Amino acid sequence: MEPTPEDIDLRAINYEADDGRALDGFEITSESETFHGEHTCVIFLHGLRGFALGAGISPVAYPLARDGIRCVSINKRNSGKGYETSDFAELDRDIAGAVEWATENGATEVVIWGRSLGATEAAYFQGKRNDPNVDAVVLAAPFADIRERSTRGYFEAVSDDADAAYEQFVRAARDLVDAGRGNEIVALPRPVGGDIEYIPMTAESFLSYRSPESKCATIDWTPDIEIPILLLPHSTDRNVTPAEAEEIAETATASPLVEVEPIAADHFFTGREKQVADRTASFIERAREYQ
Repeated sequence: MEPTPEDIDLRAINYEADDGRALDGFEITSESETFHGEHTCVIFLHGLRGFALGAGISPVAYPLARDGIRCVSINKRNSGKGYETSDFAELDRDIAGAVEWATENGATEVVIWGRSLGATEAAYFQGKRNDPNVDAVVLAAPFADIRERSTRGYFEAVSDDADAAYEQFVRAARDLVDAGRGNEIVALPRPVGGDIEYIPMTAESFLSYRSPESKCATIDWTPDIEIPILLLPHSTDRNVTPAEAEEIAETATASPLVEVEPIAADHFFTGREKQVADRTASFIERAREYQ
């Protein structure tokens, strides 16, 4: 991790999920305290097995902080190895706690910004709750459907019939849960380059994220989001294409403003973080017309 720039203040914070779970994160600020007249707070949600300051979040937050936006990047119950045992359906509790922390600490404008799995979490939270304290949502490198569609593709690395292999894996996980052994580890295969990575998860956790009945699908929640949405797909990496973001945008029928801004970058926006920050900042200004 690169050193924090001299003009940026980095502070550890503690916050509480709305079920009482104690969590932490980091606040990233600068000498500028307002963004065009508002005390704006952007809450960052990291991606799969990430952490608050990892996975390319800091380089996006720094320019925003220089513009006067308070950036809060949170650790959640699925951060790092916590993903292996977490329940996707509980993650809205963590985000709710972060929103409450932001408003209690003076934020007059709150934006939830999620990358990859974090984008699905952001859509899930706001689609489920339509929290009146949240003014806009940014979905960066967003998957339309993490649960079933993308997971089926993982099994292409280990089987000539990926659909059948996925369905068999789901059945085996369900059998473990039905037998009272839902806390046992299953190994989810995932192609990485020319190799196979095996992601350890409990059977219960796998089903909560990756089974057909999982809540982990962005397109299931965007139809209920009633605030502005910015989608930032990347266009030079195989993981998530701009077409997937366009699919998500088409479902966001309750939102008064939906924008899709492709970034010519990889899944972490490497080398394009300032561009991502600039598009986020300009979108926040435009979204104010709909508050």
